[in-house]
Amino acid sequence: MKAWVYKEYGNSQSVLKFETNVEVPSLREDQVLIKVVAAALNPIDFKRMLGAFSATDSPLPTIPGYDVAGVVEKVGSQVKKFKVGDEVYGDINEKALDHPKRNGSLAEYTAVEENLLALKPKNLSFVEAASLPLATETAYEGLERSAFSAGKSILVLGGAGGVGTMVIQLAKHVFGASKVAATSSTAKLDLLKSLGADLAIDYTKENIEDLPEKFDVVFDAVGQCDKALKAVKEGGRVVSIIGSVTPPASSFVLTSDGSMLEKLNPYLESGKVKAIIDPKGPFPFSQTLEAFSHLESSRATGKTIPGYDVAGVVENEGSQVKKLGVGDKVYGDLNEKSLDHPKQNGSLVEYTAVEENLQALKPKNLSLVKAASLPVAIETAYEGLHRSAFSAGESILVLGGASGVGTPVSQLSISSATSRTAKQDLLKSLGAVLGIDYTNENIEELPEKFDLAFDAVRKARYGTVHGMACVSTAHVPGQA
Repeated sequence: MKAWVYKEYGNSQSVLKFETNVEVPSLREDQVLIKVVAAALNPIDFKRMLGAFSATDSPLPTIPGYDVAGVVEKVGSQVKKFKVGDEVYGDINEKALDHPKRNGSLAEYTAVEENLLALKPKNLSFVEAASLPLATETAYEGLERSAFSAGKSILVLGGAGGVGTMVIQLAKHVFGASKVAATSSTAKLDLLKSLGADLAIDYTKENIEDLPEKFDVVFDAVGQCDKALKAVKEGGRVVSIIGSVTPPASSFVLTSDGSMLEKLNPYLESGKVKAIIDPKGPFPFSQTLEAFSHLESSRATGKTIPGYDVAGVVENEGSQVKKLGVGDKVYGDLNEKSLDHPKQNGSLVEYTAVEENLQALKPKNLSLVKAASLPVAIETAYEGLHRSAFSAGESILVLGGASGVGTPVSQLSISSATSRTAKQDLLKSLGAVLGIDYTNENIEELPEKFDLAFDAVRKARYGTVHGMACVSTAHVPGQA
């Protein structure tokens, strides 16, 4: 099969090579073989390639890619919920940092555990679906860890990034946020508003420490935990997905799970939560190097295609696969642990082998392309909200509300989110009550504080949770 492979750590432009005679990954009993239709890139893809977590990585050579969307080509003997032909999507790695798969989603085929996949929503293309898993899971877990819930307010730092865009959407439409504020540059403020942000803050013009309002939660996706702490209400919580945090803190590594995507499929199929594809994409498989270059420039909006997420059809199945079968359309994140030896064969190839538990049947209303855009972003957003203990009635601020994870966070909760001016409308459309243009507003200076601040601007794999402090989620796909 065709696949993008690197045999040594280094810059993508130097070490990533296109190969045409790569062995199709073999299936375990609990895995499904996905014919990859679309894959999405996440910051963790190039960070892993640089050797950022080589101590816990799988042995080289590696096919990168966590997010995937495609069609089930084959199912393992223990796969139960998927069959050949199913359109699926998901994050192929259960643990991003713990020996993620060597065979990622940047190949024609990838093998993924059944439990890491979900059926692709019928209304989403494979590209849209592939953009979601890692960012969504990061956003979701961050919100959960912050105990975010209905009725709470949230401020998202970096609302236009991959995670930020999902945080905005998940906080608003899934968790029921009372108010969503988010920061971004001037150009992305409209995106934040379109995603549902009630307040879009331009971080180039406003200081979040000076905001008149405090939030129940502040989601820091840009690595500004110190500033986030000044925008959160007393007793509120901060979720940070990158950078240093202020102790006391407890760390965690995001665990990808197809059931999270399945839980969010109704929101995707109804259109309440949307997949945000970077305007520069999608990139053809042959232009994977260009996609990496764009992602590494830190200018990506939402998710860049290709990466870890995958959606496809089960081509073959391992003997222990029970819930998936040949022909099932599935999606998910190829790697259970993004940073811990992710698969060598990613989703940007014709075939990829994925454990059954990492995949889910593709939502019927989503195309394979849309499903492939979802796994990481949605799981990130959902788990972020869940881990933050976000609940009904609480407020949330999504930093990077227009990003891959920020968008689902905004949809899952009624949130305030940040983004650049151009992305304010996007935040509003996703459900953010308040879209904040971070180029014009400083979230530290917002008049209100939030119960939860979801920072979706930067990507990291280890997180922190503290009472008024930071929950740093593991999956962090896009950038504001």
